[in-house]
Amino acid sequence: MVRKTYKKPHRARRKKPLWVKAGFWRAIFLTGAGGFTIWLVCFSPVFEVKEIEIAGAQKIEEREFVDVIEKSVNKRIGLFDSKSILLFNLDQTKRELLARLPQAQEIKIEREFPSKIIASVQERRAAAVFESQGKLYSLDEAGVAFEECASAAGLIKILDGSTAVEIGAKAIEKEVLNGILRITSELRASTDIACEEAIIASPERINLPVKEGWQIYFNPRKDAESQIIRLLAVIKEDSFREKRNNLEYLDVRFTRVYLKGKNTDPAEEKAEETVD
Repeated sequence: MVRKTYKKPHRARRKKPLWVKAGFWRAIFLTGAGGFTIWLVCFSPVFEVKEIEIAGAQKIEEREFVDVIEKSVNKRIGLFDSKSILLFNLDQTKRELLARLPQAQEIKIEREFPSKIIASVQERRAAAVFESQGKLYSLDEAGVAFEECASAAGLIKILDGSTAVEIGAKAIEKEVLNGILRITSELRASTDIACEEAIIASPERINLPVKEGWQIYFNPRKDAESQIIRLLAVIKEDSFREKRNNLEYLDVRFTRVYLKGKNTDPAEEKAEETVD
């Protein structure tokens, strides 16, 4: 007897339409969510910068800040313009402002959501005036020349004709400037000696001309306090009032103070020692 086998007829499985597949709708959702997020971050009117506020600017024109901030805010993404506060780069804008505005000592930039940017500035204040190559520059307390000026306006004037000055860079070391300011302010507060200028004669000597026609020498690289103590000790001696009328200079750079009269032989200068 022959055994016969029968094959079950093959039926093609019907494919499900694309729109009924979960993956299709998941892709649609993710694409839509991604597009909405891009639109929200880049182009939404809600996060578009509409106001820029500048605080603390006195000498610097507010327009200087606004121009840099607006340039940083305005972006071109593809075919469209964007002013999104979310894409605004605070650090880069701060660096650009400090580079462009040497009068600014510190700048702080903040976002105030949804559409406002606030920039606060601390301007440099002149502590002295630096004269070089026929021009005057305002110096801050760190010795940075931050702008040209027309006069000393009551500030100590520091002269150094050999130094080329670059706006926004140091014209004098902070320690040297502090030494000049300390000595001149102490003279003004404790004596009747007027000193309005400081001349940088060398790295180891600053000359302070006084109105009476003589000068004070001090070393900016040495301790200013000890030199001030020696200076005041001499000036407050009763005998100094007679000597100052014929004085050429008073030198406080060493452990003893040296006085040289206008008619004194340089070889006899050390005979003028007065104070240990």
